[in-house]
Formats: sequence, C-alpha cells, structure tokens
Amino acid sequence: MNEASRLLDGDLTPAELTTLLARLKHDEALRDDVAVQQLIRDGLAGLRVPDDGYTLRILAKLRRVQLGGK
Repeated sequence: MNEASRLLDGDLTPAELTTLLARLKHDEALRDDVAVQQLIRDGLAGLRVPDDGYTLRILAKLRRVQLGGK
C-alpha cells in the first residue's frame, strides 16, 4: 500500500502523518498521488463533484509523462 492510500485510509502513525504532511508541502508528485487516489475513491463510491478541469489537467500530465515529457 502506498503512502497516499495509507494517508486516506487513516493508517499512518502520528509520526508518519507529521512526516508525510511536511513532505506534501514540497512534493508535487506526492500531492498529485493523493489527489488521484481521492478522485479514484470518490468515483468508486459514486460521488460526483465539480472539479473545474482538475481531472483534465491530471490526465494531460499523465499523457505528457507517458510520452516522455514533464
């Protein structure tokens, strides 16, 4: 299980949570991972939320990475 999943599941110890929250301030990839995991969970739960294009930006970023860009 990855850190994003453990965070969203509430499976981190207080020390791990403190460390991860500090990392989130500076780690864009980790923030993206948490956001994607939450979107997946929301979708599986049948929740619909307006995202003002956020999902499209994530998909575009994933496509760029797959094509070797950043």
